[in-house]
Amino acid sequence: MKPQRRPAVPLPDHSGDGATAQPGSPIGEARLLGVDTMGRTLVVTLEGGVRYEVDVGSVPEGLPAVGEVVPQAVVVALAGAQARKLAARDLMAMLDRRLQPEARLRIRLLDKGHPSEAVEAVLQAMRDRGLCSDRIYAEAYCWDTLRRKDVGARYLVARLRAHQVPSLTAREAVAAVLDPESEKQAALRAAAARWRRVREASTPAALAKVVRFLASRGFSPAVAGDAARMTRPDPDPDPEPEGDGK
Repeated sequence: MKPQRRPAVPLPDHSGDGATAQPGSPIGEARLLGVDTMGRTLVVTLEGGVRYEVDVGSVPEGLPAVGEVVPQAVVVALAGAQARKLAARDLMAMLDRRLQPEARLRIRLLDKGHPSEAVEAVLQAMRDRGLCSDRIYAEAYCWDTLRRKDVGARYLVARLRAHQVPSLTAREAVAAVLDPESEKQAALRAAAARWRRVREASTPAALAKVVRFLASRGFSPAVAGDAARMTRPDPDPDPEPEGDGK
């Protein structure tokens, strides 16, 4: 089991270990002992061994000089800035592995213990930068699926909804990736491949079977019916009668 993060409160006798304060647990007023810069990170150390690591662009106003007392409001702001930084760090690690819908990212970040306020702020920031959005995920999912198999718009929308993409976003993404002509061509390819596995193609039952298969791939009844009929194999010609050798 993953260990729980330690609350950001100064501990008597053994609080000088330099532990970083955790989001959601700001201490009260405390004297500022040091401010160090490490790349894009500012490390703010308060008395009691409490540290806050924040992005250099998120330093709250009112941070006093070293040796002075930091007001509680500023400490709270430091805790919030650190919470967002930690949530953003985990979010970028998730996105580095693969694109994911926002609902899944939100759940995973909350499961990691990040405050909901920090999670929503980070998701919005990533959305504004074009690094994270349901639309980006949905279109990428559609392209990846269509590279692997021929499916229709209904299939893609259903799969995106199952992945917690909002309905409107799913439909818009599918429409942007799969236009009617492309869907028709995909149905023709899928139908032709299916006919190669069907015996007695001339029977009505065989035609219905292929239409049902195309419907299961997300093609509309009209598209499925047209594709099945257009790719239906011609019946074998009747063999010519054998001659009498004359």
